[in-house]
Amino acid sequence: MKRIPLRQAQVKWLAALRRPELESITLWTFKKDRWVKLEREGDSLVLTESGFQNTRQALTEAGAKKLLKEAFAREFPRSTQLYIQET
Repeated sequence: MKRIPLRQAQVKWLAALRRPELESITLWTFKKDRWVKLEREGDSLVLTESGFQNTRQALTEAGAKKLLKEAFAREFPRSTQLYIQET
């Protein structure tokens, strides 16, 4: 797990939709009290949030990018550095 700037994390987060070899990507706040995770289950993607909202939802291709942006903005409103783990 490594710490990266917010903008770099956002780019990696949105690019994960186009990377079929990626199994999961998880982003944590600096204090590690909130996180979001995007994971591949079979042919579909699942978004899991733990923080301000605790949800787990399957993503469709039509609304995936919008849901990822909303989850990112909701969980990391004032963050400048995030921890990232890609598998």
